[in-house]
Amino acid sequence: MIKRRMMTGALATVAVAGLATPVAAAAPASAPQTNAKAKACELYADNVVQNGNELSGAGGRRGCAGDDSQTVTVTVYKWVDIGRDEKVGSATRSAANVDLTARGACQGKGFYYTYTQDSAGGEKYSPRVEMC
Repeated sequence: MIKRRMMTGALATVAVAGLATPVAAAAPASAPQTNAKAKACELYADNVVQNGNELSGAGGRRGCAGDDSQTVTVTVYKWVDIGRDEKVGSATRSAANVDLTARGACQGKGFYYTYTQDSAGGEKYSPRVEMC
């Protein structure tokens, strides 16, 4: 019975030592601490703005690596209940980071939105805003 207690004690020591090693390895004292996160590459689409009879919608791509050039298109659309939305105006440019403004004339009272897309398949919609 004494042998059994000694063996149990020895196994318990090994188990505890085995648990302590991964915890120490997971957080070494010499590891640098950093809270800064890299900004993600993203598309944006701002609300459509009306100035007289002209509508404009800003959009683009930001936070992207300089060598990650894509073709970016920003388009202002008039939302249509049934059928295809009406294109009001668009702007296109190829770059890693780009700010574009699509412009066009009011096409009657309704809901308008900005749509941004890139050649990598990304897309972003602004909320629909009633105007004109």
